[in-house]
Amino acid sequence: MKVLGLGLIILVGISSLISCKSEIKEDLTPAISESYSDIWKFHAGEGTDSLWMNADYNDSDWVEVTASKLLKDQNITLDNGFGWYRKTIQLSDSLRQAVKVKGAIMLHLGRLAATDEVYFNGKMIGKTGEFPHNYKGYNDGERTYLVSEEVISEIGENVIAIKFHDGWNIGGFLEGAKLSVSTAETNDKLILNVAVADSDYVFMSPDPIEITVNLENKNAWNVQGRLVVKLTTDDYQPLKTDSLDIEIKGKTIYSKSFDYQNPDAGFYRYTVQFIRNGEQACEKKFNVGFEPEKISSPIDAKEDFRAFWDNSLKELAKVAPQYKLTLQPEYSKIDYDVYLVEMRSFGNEPIKGYYAKPKKEGKHPVIVEYMGYGSSPYPPNQWWDGFAYFVLSIRGQALNQPTNRFGTWITYGLDNKDDYYYRGAFLDVVRALDFVCSRSEIDAEKIAVRGGSQGGALSFAAAALDKRVKVAAPNIPFLSDYRDYFKITHWPRSDFETYMKDHPEAKWDDIYDLLTYFDIKNLAQWIECPLIMGIGMQDDVCPPHINFAAYNQVKSEKRWMAFPDFGHSVGKEYNDAAKAFMKEKLNVQ
Repeated sequence: MKVLGLGLIILVGISSLISCKSEIKEDLTPAISESYSDIWKFHAGEGTDSLWMNADYNDSDWVEVTASKLLKDQNITLDNGFGWYRKTIQLSDSLRQAVKVKGAIMLHLGRLAATDEVYFNGKMIGKTGEFPHNYKGYNDGERTYLVSEEVISEIGENVIAIKFHDGWNIGGFLEGAKLSVSTAETNDKLILNVAVADSDYVFMSPDPIEITVNLENKNAWNVQGRLVVKLTTDDYQPLKTDSLDIEIKGKTIYSKSFDYQNPDAGFYRYTVQFIRNGEQACEKKFNVGFEPEKISSPIDAKEDFRAFWDNSLKELAKVAPQYKLTLQPEYSKIDYDVYLVEMRSFGNEPIKGYYAKPKKEGKHPVIVEYMGYGSSPYPPNQWWDGFAYFVLSIRGQALNQPTNRFGTWITYGLDNKDDYYYRGAFLDVVRALDFVCSRSEIDAEKIAVRGGSQGGALSFAAAALDKRVKVAAPNIPFLSDYRDYFKITHWPRSDFETYMKDHPEAKWDDIYDLLTYFDIKNLAQWIECPLIMGIGMQDDVCPPHINFAAYNQVKSEKRWMAFPDFGHSVGKEYNDAAKAFMKEKLNVQ
């Protein structure tokens, strides 16, 4: 027995020794970093069916641009919002040797706008956002991508290719962007992902809110740290924090589920962090919702609210519209003749829009589209889909921008509700309906309105103020529930704060009282037509709370769609559903 016991002890000892020797220690050699020039090759366009990402593509005829300036400041224009950058870089011998130890490099591009795909030697190494028609929102942050060793050229010469899209035509590198490459360190190879138990991130009773954190350790060695999961309301009031020490073995994934029982109706913010050696190694932030149709955002309209708008509509009716149409040959090449429309609105203000008149004979249903805050002008749809189209530019914006007299629109006239910018802007929306109803080729019983952001708010206003609207399709609507809105987001509150500094006599309560006349949640109670709304769950410009503040006041037939990983936008799925919804309600084949 003594001999057997001694043998067991020896075997355990040998096993422990082998285990200690086989355990891989964290690589702590100093990081290596190299910087490169700000000169890139550039070509406008989407590059559909091209080889622009390939390392052996000949880009000798591309123009040279600098990343230190905006493209528009270099007299460079995009093609329908798309463009490409290419650049060849040479990794030093020391960096290539370090990669053999570290296993990867980090590509630091600087700030880019707004959506991109990045290729390294022809292989896509990462992307931010989604290109149209599935646009997920504007991104203007730093771009850093992990490049694994097998993608890197052994001789050190490597080609970076970047496809990007920016509908604002600013896009590509933002000022001061600098390119550098560094060795991938331990934290760089920790990949954090979170799975939300509900597919659109909007939970319904009796289910709790539930998420699963997945933390992948791409290092060969074990990593210890603290996982922290914080949950707050959408206006940042703390609700729950889970914190635990964990160890993740090399080349494995750690998973852990967390829930929140019996939440109130509303929207919530998660922050998931992994902290090691006192520093944040990685982080994810995202929003979820619970029973949004039960959110309480009561109407706060004043007693004279109805009288105010009835009188405003009467004042608009006194203004002769003086419609003037000018053919736009550059847009009139397919199924429509496109016209620039000029007309007069409330206060005799000149406003403009683009009208697409179908070349087909007969009476046509029409979609009136309202634009986002500060959007650049764009023509209507030019491919036949059963509708005439009118895209309105409200006063001071888009086509009317050159003669804008309204300064920062949202704060113009805040001292008097009769002079406030959105009084005239909402009446412009009605004037657009007057225009389409004046056209002999339009079936005035088949009018739809649509728009995103400010355009979503204007769609609510149109449907509320004018019963000629038979169906509405707003998405990510703006201009709602201001007291709560300003607790949730930085902008547009910041514009109001600037106004307050310039007008020390102004009082917040007076401003909030004025805004009740232009709050779409107060107008929404008058809507009688069917409505379909789309929201982006990660929208910090027009957050879901304010979307539902208006939606929940609508008493007519309605439905909503939520897009879980979209910011200030909705996807193709919503646009397709909205078009089908409009066709169904207007009986358009």
